Amino acid sequence: MNALTATLNLAFNKPLGTAASQYQKFAMTVPSDAGENFYPRLAELPGVRKWVGPREVHQLEAGSYVIKNETFEETISVKREDLEDDKFGFLSTFVAQLGLDAAEMPQRLCFDVLQNGHTIQGIDKQYFFDTDHIAVGPDRKQFTYSNLATPVNGETAVAPWYLLCTSRVIKPIIYQPRRAFTITAKTRLTDDNVFHDNEFIWGTDGRCAAGVGMWQLAFRSTRPLNEDTYEAARSAMSQLCRADGTPYGIVPDLLVVPSNLEKAGRYLLKSEYAPAVVNGASGTAANPWVGSAELMVAPRLSQKAGG
Repeated sequence: MNALTATLNLAFNKPLGTAASQYQKFAMTVPSDAGENFYPRLAELPGVRKWVGPREVHQLEAGSYVIKNETFEETISVKREDLEDDKFGFLSTFVAQLGLDAAEMPQRLCFDVLQNGHTIQGIDKQYFFDTDHIAVGPDRKQFTYSNLATPVNGETAVAPWYLLCTSRVIKPIIYQPRRAFTITAKTRLTDDNVFHDNEFIWGTDGRCAAGVGMWQLAFRSTRPLNEDTYEAARSAMSQLCRADGTPYGIVPDLLVVPSNLEKAGRYLLKSEYAPAVVNGASGTAANPWVGSAELMVAPRLSQKAGG
């Protein structure tokens, strides 16, 4: 049993360092030491200014946004007879899957938040993806801003795609780990599950959560993915300014698409040439958007038109 435990612990821990980590590109990790974390409205900082007169103090609203931690678990069991008869060769595979499932929780949570951002309230009390955020223009005047695009002029909706700015300290999505996933074995003959139910049990559990960050750094669209809609999304994000009217300088650098939009994403960001009308005839022209952002194909995202 000791040898088996050592083998299974190794099988569980191995995937923890090798699981997919796409989420780390667009999510910032903020460790938690309580049941929930409170986040201030950092987006309201106006930026560094010339020091004239006394300092201007910008008080942060510490409780303006809260992400509550949740507990997750997964458990398997095997009959004692199967263990005694040396029929546990398959156990390593299933315990390794427990480890992989645990390792993929950050990925799962962050993509779930991104995909459901149009139904999740953010720091400004609006949905993360919404049509009526209150933004500031270069004239310091407020205006209604939308980071949620839907089909226009007879366009057909496609699966949602996302344009993100990931180059800043604050990211569009927040991953909040509280307690790391570990494996627990209930395999002593005196354990109730063995004594009463004649089975051995292995389980993993951990605590974590994910939430939204700055809505200014993200754009969601169900318009067809092409040069025009991509340009419109980039243009919208670039117009946002701080409270004093200075531009945020947001430059989107990551296009996240579901698997069924991979082809459109590759044509847009990786092809040197794009379809065009030349002298009244169909042809090709230099693609102005090639290399303008990194393409991320995310199998976890819904492929359903409209989301």
